[in-house]
Amino acid sequence: MAVVQVACIHCQQTINVVKNGKAETGHQRYRCKDCNKSFQLEYRYNGNLPGTHEQIIKMTMNGSGVRDIGRVLEISPTTVLGSFKKLDPPTVTQLPFENAQVKIIFEMDEQWSFVGSKKQQRWLFYAWEPRFKKIIAHAFGSRSTETLKKLLGRLARFKVSFYCTDDWQPYTSCLPEDKHIIGKHFTQRIERQNLTLRTCLKRLSRRTICFSRSIDIHDKVIGEFISRNHYQQF
Repeated sequence: MAVVQVACIHCQQTINVVKNGKAETGHQRYRCKDCNKSFQLEYRYNGNLPGTHEQIIKMTMNGSGVRDIGRVLEISPTTVLGSFKKLDPPTVTQLPFENAQVKIIFEMDEQWSFVGSKKQQRWLFYAWEPRFKKIIAHAFGSRSTETLKKLLGRLARFKVSFYCTDDWQPYTSCLPEDKHIIGKHFTQRIERQNLTLRTCLKRLSRRTICFSRSIDIHDKVIGEFISRNHYQQF
């Protein structure tokens, strides 16, 4: 007689996994006595399969739209949007040296996308550390001094040597004059990062039919990309 070990999809244990009845679809259910969670190995709907959420996010981070993901994974757009709603990305990194006497250089810039229609623009403000090639913090809002101040509040914990920006007036009024360097020559690297964001995320592409209808989802998807590629690698 062949015996198949069933591993818990939550804690990976195999010893204390027992049968736990059947689902309405007729598929066998199991329960792990170690973590006290139930699970199935087979599902009628692909959206319930283990790992589907992570596949959705990875495809989004590589330029796939909601309907693209639905067609490839054979799930509904509603399931894809549901995965976006569960995201909770941070807005600032945790540098290992943020409490030390280390001076930071920030290149700062902003880029726009839209929510619902191009009349409702949504701006991403962020700070880039050129020596580490990482985004350090970001903020969303209108292209205004208020959004810039929100970003600067998230940067307040760091010891800044100087800021590099273009000649947009709010930068001049909000940043200390003795630490502020103005000129496109000093923001070339963050401008290149803008291109990376537009390439990887359809929502930030200049010419796209892929856009968010919800500010919450818009901010979470872009924030998740920044978190995965910049905040989690220090």
